[in-house]
Amino acid sequence: MKRLANFIPLLSVVAWLAAWWSLRQNPQNFLIIDALMIIFCLLGAKIISAKAKEPHWWNAALLPLLTNLIVLSYFIIISSQALIYTVAAVVLVFNYIYWRFVYFYYNLPSRYTSFSLENLSFYVNFIGVFFLGALAYGVRAFLQYNFWLILAGVAVVLGLILYQGMWATKVEWHRFGWYLLAHLVILLEFFGVLALLPLNHNLLGFLWAAVYYLLLILFNDLISHRFSRRRLWFYLSLVVVGWLLLLLTASWL
Repeated sequence: MKRLANFIPLLSVVAWLAAWWSLRQNPQNFLIIDALMIIFCLLGAKIISAKAKEPHWWNAALLPLLTNLIVLSYFIIISSQALIYTVAAVVLVFNYIYWRFVYFYYNLPSRYTSFSLENLSFYVNFIGVFFLGALAYGVRAFLQYNFWLILAGVAVVLGLILYQGMWATKVEWHRFGWYLLAHLVILLEFFGVLALLPLNHNLLGFLWAAVYYLLLILFNDLISHRFSRRRLWFYLSLVVVGWLLLLLTASWL
């Protein structure tokens, strides 16, 4: 088991390439590809954490599992080959780096750099929320799926993303767990409001991810006791200005 754990980072690259190639060959096998990716991520987390005897080993699988599934789904609704290849390459690198961090964390603590998983989760989850939003808005625009069905799916995936972020940062659930529910509700409300705007699905996804970023920054300030009115207004102004620039320069549908 220990020897196999050494190869999980490399196998994650192979699994991603196989999933991407299979999707390009036959998009109709999407659900089978997703199921196999879920199995790989769960097995990878189980194997790589076996030495540490981690009881909640599945938590380590959430970030790559969610990221891979969201991006693979996103590939179905876009046609730009340059964008697909670029994103696929970035996700490939992410998979290798993440599983390498997890391997060090559980098996070689002396080689693990503090806050590596926390920092990686912070940025990757932000990107994941963007792709989730772009995917959801795109599915609604192109496939005319029921909005409430899409909202339910978004709620489940977003809840898992928020949970993974709290796990990675080792937040005490009995003290800050209610923040997870508050963030989820606020983000779902913004998702519904943004759905009313006649904008490109990628732009809507970015606007929604900006709200996620703001809430996450404020949450991190609260738990680290750095929260202040000055910092609140700074980040709020940053997001509002970004929104205004995007809305003023966007091509309205």
